[in-house]
Amino acid sequence: MSGASIQRELLAVMFRKISSKRERFRIRTMHGRRPARHNSSLRGVLLFGLLLLSLILLILGKSGNRQLARWQSTARDLATPVLELTSIPAGYIQRSFDRMQRFYDINRKLGELQNENRRLRAMKWQMEKLERNNIRLKALLNSAREARLKFVSGHIISGSPGLFGQHMLLNVGQRDGIKSGYAVINAQGFIGRTVSTGYRSSRILLLTDKTSRVPISIGKQGIRGVAVGTGASLPKIDFLPDHAPIYEGDSVFTSGHGGDLPKGLRVGTVKKVGDEWYITPGARSEGTEYVSVLYFKQPGLAQQP
Repeated sequence: MSGASIQRELLAVMFRKISSKRERFRIRTMHGRRPARHNSSLRGVLLFGLLLLSLILLILGKSGNRQLARWQSTARDLATPVLELTSIPAGYIQRSFDRMQRFYDINRKLGELQNENRRLRAMKWQMEKLERNNIRLKALLNSAREARLKFVSGHIISGSPGLFGQHMLLNVGQRDGIKSGYAVINAQGFIGRTVSTGYRSSRILLLTDKTSRVPISIGKQGIRGVAVGTGASLPKIDFLPDHAPIYEGDSVFTSGHGGDLPKGLRVGTVKKVGDEWYITPGARSEGTEYVSVLYFKQPGLAQQP
């Protein structure tokens, strides 16, 4: 047999082998796809069965079947430990988020406090400078020194805010040295004055009461006037000089005129309503629990030695 014949025979054998391999691969592929279609059909049947079972259980649950209720109770009892175990990671994650949120809030508040601390330091320096200048000027003028005020703090027992009277009852009285006419303040400023005292209690007439009259000083120029209670939330400014240079937002303090109240207690700010001037009180009586009563027995000035 010649060499060419041998080559042709070898090529024919190789071609037959390749063809047989291709056929076997095609057959395996076809056989492999059939189970996939079979599996998808099986999944569809299972899903339909689960839906049908859920519908049956729902109908039986609505019918009040006792046996089903017992089964449900048993299932819940069996599922409880599993749910508890699965809730542990969820609780840990939630607590971690809460800690991160608190940490973020603390950092934010810390930044705000640091900024506030810097502002307070600057204000303190300015106040110390003003105080030194004030002492120096008083020494040059041989001015009189205001008597230092003492105070006693008490708890508001009750209040009677209304159209015809606005009073509060305080749990300090004559046994604490309180007398009628003493100024009452809270952290925001002047709130009223004592009008009657018992041994253990005192009645406070609020700044907003219709019978309240408080001498005031307005703005940087110290314009004199009187805060007149209206029975509403805004006392009216009365007895102003003609063409008084006051403006909305000016600060209002007690003037000490007449010697009934200490000078310089913060009352509020000026507010214009129409053509009338009113005061927005700095101290709100609503929600106030504790106040301080200032001892002001002998108003006036004490001469420096």
